[in-house]
Amino acid sequence: MKNQAEKVREPKFYEMDGALRAYANRSLVIAGVMGLITFAAVVGFLFVRLQPPTVIKVDSSGQAQVVSPYGAGKHRGLLPAVLAGARSAGPDEYEKQAFIKQFLNHYLTYDPHTLGQNWADAMNMMTGNLRHTALNQLQRDNTVGKLEDDQALSTLRISSLEASKDDPLTYQAFGVRTVHKMVNDHETIAKLVEQYHIRLTGAERSADNPDGLMIGEYWSKQIEGEKRDAVLEGTPGSEDVSQQGGNQ
Repeated sequence: MKNQAEKVREPKFYEMDGALRAYANRSLVIAGVMGLITFAAVVGFLFVRLQPPTVIKVDSSGQAQVVSPYGAGKHRGLLPAVLAGARSAGPDEYEKQAFIKQFLNHYLTYDPHTLGQNWADAMNMMTGNLRHTALNQLQRDNTVGKLEDDQALSTLRISSLEASKDDPLTYQAFGVRTVHKMVNDHETIAKLVEQYHIRLTGAERSADNPDGLMIGEYWSKQIEGEKRDAVLEGTPGSEDVSQQGGNQ
């Protein structure tokens, strides 16, 4: 009986550092949770940083339109209604004229060092069939080789650019091109007054083609007489001309 009473009076065994261990276990759990949250935040940050920017275009009337940077079927979170409006909205007049001027400057402005790159950029702005036709003509005439041999340098000043009354995607431009060449160690300078016919065609907007435009048809023609004088003065008329092959 005495042994049983002594066992009852003995205090129960407990860990002296139990509280410290409890705090340590709780700290480990909190650290693990915070580590997972940090990892998720870093992954989200990298995902956002890798996305191309979303372009919002505001037209002259103050209407905002979203230009999706993704291809078809990859809009990732943008509202379908907003995307539908962005896809249906065509380029405005300023965008079309800027696209044409960029093409003409690439195609008709060059020197011996920039000729290849400028023409490559111009070709990339054309539709596939027009690019194929232009490349065949350049190869057949050895245009690049001749211009490089002559150390040709061309500068362009666009005098006017107007849309056709019959087709809003067809434009007539007038410009003055100055071409320098070296022939038998002698420099020749020619001032060419030209008319350019450009027809645009629509394409799906993308990060590579934010304008949604391509060159579907292009030809140029030198002009003479009173029309030439009018272009040099910066006031070309509206005379119609027949289609001609492109000049370089």
